[in-house]
Parts: sequence; C-alpha cells; structure tokens
Amino acid sequence: MRVRIAASEETGKDKPVNDRRDEGQLVNTLHDMFAALRVCWVPPPPDKSRPGMEYTIVFAFKRNGELLAPARVTYATHGVPDEVRNVYHEAVEAALRRCTPMHFSTGMAGAIAGHPIALRFFDDRIMIEHFKNSDDANK
Repeated sequence: MRVRIAASEETGKDKPVNDRRDEGQLVNTLHDMFAALRVCWVPPPPDKSRPGMEYTIVFAFKRNGELLAPARVTYATHGVPDEVRNVYHEAVEAALRRCTPMHFSTGMAGAIAGHPIALRFFDDRIMIEHFKNSDDANK
C-alpha cells in the first residue's frame, strides 16, 4: 500500500498538535487510516524545509494500532544537506507518534496487521522566501 502525503500551508492548522486522534472514532478502512495519517503530518517550518523534498518510509501496524517496528526510510531526496534530511526525519517521526496507537476497528486491525505500508511525504509548498534567497545568492 502506498500513499502520498503532501505538505500545504493549511496542513496541521485544523487542530492543535496534541489533539490529532479522536479516540472515540475507530479507523475502519484504508481511506480512514490514510486520512488519519494525513492529519498527523505537520511539515517542518518553511525556514528549515526544502521545496520539493521527498521522504518515503515503510512501516507496519500491529493489531492494537502500535507500530510493529520503527519505520524504515526507503527514500529521501538526493543532494539534500543532512540538517534538512534530519528535520524531515523528525517531522515524520513526530507524525507517527501523534497517530499511534491507531484506533482500528476489529476487522481493520485483522486486515492491516503486519502488512507493509509505504508512505511518501512530499513537500510541495511554494516558499517564496527560499526562491528569493536563491536569486540573491546567484547575483
């Protein structure tokens, strides 16, 4: 299973960071699960991020909604400084912490447990400041 989670200026602004999971509502479908993961994603601040950054992880859930093992990074944009890569790593880890344990229904828990999930985070925010700084450096 794969899903792309893009960053936008509105991502993460709909609820406070500490209130990302609605424990009263069970995750019953793949659509519900990916929607929950999208809500948990808060991209790095614009001054520490990079336009077009891609970061892909693979992980699996247990029946109880916890991660089976730590998520494994399978791709990060090449040629990006380690500091930028680390900022995205921290943001992805924070998203997983906010979303777990995932509150699966009994049927969904049995269906999803142990199956690998690939999740691609793509920072498609337009950061005018970044491009302005690039132009100033080229002069």
